[in-house]
Amino acid sequence: MSTEEKASKLITQILRATYTGLVAWRLTSPPASLTRATENFVPVFLEAEYKGKNIVIYEERYKHWTDEDSYNWGVGIRFGFNVGGTVISDIVKWSPLLRKLFEAARDNAANVDSMIDDMLD
Repeated sequence: MSTEEKASKLITQILRATYTGLVAWRLTSPPASLTRATENFVPVFLEAEYKGKNIVIYEERYKHWTDEDSYNWGVGIRFGFNVGGTVISDIVKWSPLLRKLFEAARDNAANVDSMIDDMLD
């Protein structure tokens, strides 16, 4: 099994564990290794512990240069591990599964279900 296949299987396991409440995500600040000396922007950085490892998933906005003087902003979802304050990521390329994990982790960290329940009559 290739690393990409194993990573996809891991993402599926973490997604399932997030849905069942076995993984609790928290919104934190991205480490300096992602923000220092770069124009990239990390608006949402989520971290959790899974089987004794610190896992992270985050949204990164970056400049995609199309020419010497022109660029567009791109958005990517990154998944990886936080090892000693350094994020080791990009294990999985963009996929719908990774997007689902990001959305589930974000909702879990914000406790969206509870907030909606509190506002319903």
